[in-house]
Amino acid sequence: MTRKLSNCTVVVTRAAEQSADLTAALEAHGVAVVEMPLIAIDEPEDDGAERDRTLHNFTEFEWIVVTSPNGAGRVRPFFDAHGAAGDFSELPKVAAVGLATERALGHPAQLTADPARASVLIEEFPEGRGHVLVVQGERAGNEVEVGLRAKGWSVTRVNAYRTVTLEPTFEQREDVRTADAVVFASGSAVQAWFDSFGVDTPPVVASIGPVTTRTANDLGMHVSTTAEVQTVVALADAVVSALLADEQTS
Repeated sequence: MTRKLSNCTVVVTRAAEQSADLTAALEAHGVAVVEMPLIAIDEPEDDGAERDRTLHNFTEFEWIVVTSPNGAGRVRPFFDAHGAAGDFSELPKVAAVGLATERALGHPAQLTADPARASVLIEEFPEGRGHVLVVQGERAGNEVEVGLRAKGWSVTRVNAYRTVTLEPTFEQREDVRTADAVVFASGSAVQAWFDSFGVDTPPVVASIGPVTTRTANDLGMHVSTTAEVQTVVALADAVVSALLADEQTS
C-alpha cells in the first residue's frame, strides 16, 4: 500500500443493505470509504401482489430465469416453502445471471451466466417451446424477454422489486467534493448520481460491468475503469488499480 493510496477516499453508492462486502473489499486495500447510498431496494408498486401470485404457481413453468441477487432473494422463500411442505413434484429448471444470483437463490441453477451478463444467459439458453418465468426488477430492460422469445419460448415477466432513488445529505455532498473515486455497481446508481450531481465526479469513476458503463457514458459521464468480472472484489480491485495508475501519472 502506498502513502498516496492510504490517503484516498472512495465513495460507495450501493444500497445500504448491500454495501458491506464492497466496503470491506475496498478497506482491505487501505482506502477510506464513504458510504453514500443513492438507491434503496423496495417492494413493487403493488407491494409484490403479482409477484407472489405468480411465484405461488412457479411449478407451471419449465424454466425460472432470475437476473439479479435482489430478484433471487424474492424467489428463494417460495423455493424454501416448496421443499418444507414436502412437495416433491419436479421443480422447474433455473437459470441465473451470475454466480452471486445463484448463491442468493439457495438452489442450484441448471444454467448460470458467467460472466454475469444477460447477453451471456440468452446466448447459452436452449431453444424451446415451453413457458419461462423471468424475475427482474421494475427498471430492468426487456433484453432477456426478447432474447428468450426469439428462441421460441413463451415468456412471462414478473417484477420482483423496485429501485428507489435516494437524495444525498448535505454532509454526503461535502464528502464527495474531496473524494478521489466513486464506484457504481448498477445503472440505477449511475442515474441517481447524475440526478444529484450531473456529470461532476471524482477523478476516478469505476463501474462493475459493461451495462453500467454504458449507462454512464450515455449520460455523458467518463468511466475510468470497468471491472473485469461483475463481482465486488473485482470492482474494488479495478478502482484501486485506477487510483494507483492515477498516482503514477500525477
